[in-house]
Amino acid sequence: MQLEIQQTGRPGMSLGYLVFEVRQPEAWRDFAIRILGCQPAEDDGGEALGLRIDEAAWRILLRPGKSDDIAVLGWVLADAAGLHALQARLVAAGVAVEAFSAADLAARHVQAGLRFRDPLGLVNEAVVGLPQAAAPFHSKLMPGGFCTGEFGLGHAVLAVGRQAEAAERFYMQALGLALTERIDTRIGPMKVDGAFLHCNRRHHSLALIAVPSRKRLLHFMLQANRLRDVGLTLQRARAAGIAPILDLGQHPDPDGTVSFYAPTPSGFDFEIGAGSGAIDPATHRTEIKTATSDWGHRPSLRLKLRGAIDMLADRFGRRAA
Repeated sequence: MQLEIQQTGRPGMSLGYLVFEVRQPEAWRDFAIRILGCQPAEDDGGEALGLRIDEAAWRILLRPGKSDDIAVLGWVLADAAGLHALQARLVAAGVAVEAFSAADLAARHVQAGLRFRDPLGLVNEAVVGLPQAAAPFHSKLMPGGFCTGEFGLGHAVLAVGRQAEAAERFYMQALGLALTERIDTRIGPMKVDGAFLHCNRRHHSLALIAVPSRKRLLHFMLQANRLRDVGLTLQRARAAGIAPILDLGQHPDPDGTVSFYAPTPSGFDFEIGAGSGAIDPATHRTEIKTATSDWGHRPSLRLKLRGAIDMLADRFGRRAA
């Protein structure tokens, strides 16, 4: 198995927040609170609605719109020096960078911020000083809380199609993420090649998957502190008629997460898991995985059909071109 040692990664950096553009913000808010166990935020971060999962004022922001997809990846840096270094690296890589305006800073309630786009056009923001909530986080549906802190929000998985090489170059060389592992396997009818990237001790904060998809975002993951809360979330989802698209299962070590996947009201998926392993970015060795799970995570018929439709649409588009 091919191995390589990773000595990179950016200390003091995490995936801090996600902005979703959604057709029905109130339905999404209800889903996030009743199923995921999020808490409504008093601060909307300059968007329509904000959602909390910890002591931060918000971690998920909802923006009204037609795409029903991810609108912004939000990265949090520890200090201004880290933000300046990131800006210099982005500019050196030829990436157009816009500093937050006074209105942007007031909306997000951050000390400083940058905005830039990846090769697929997805907006990224990098900020210093994610605002904190006035009251502690408490959710009766997620009593054990979520694992955040230095690890950040959780992770996001993007479909990058045939632009995988450009996306990897951007997120690793320009943004500064480091390779945790690669995946080479199949899920249903779909061949899955991807890169899992880290910026701290979380196994991956971002994954780039070379599959066709109508959505930029394949799924986002929130990590519960207790396995019990994963089971209760699965029970709530089923009771609400939300069938898993990947049933309960466990990813291979060093990730080791026990989780399930199911659809959000926007059509992309969420993953709720627990027991995730941490890595040491200074000594971690990458490898190629040929399986996404040690057990479980069986794909539903819905997922297989969705994958087949996306592959056919991709092939049709290629022929038409």
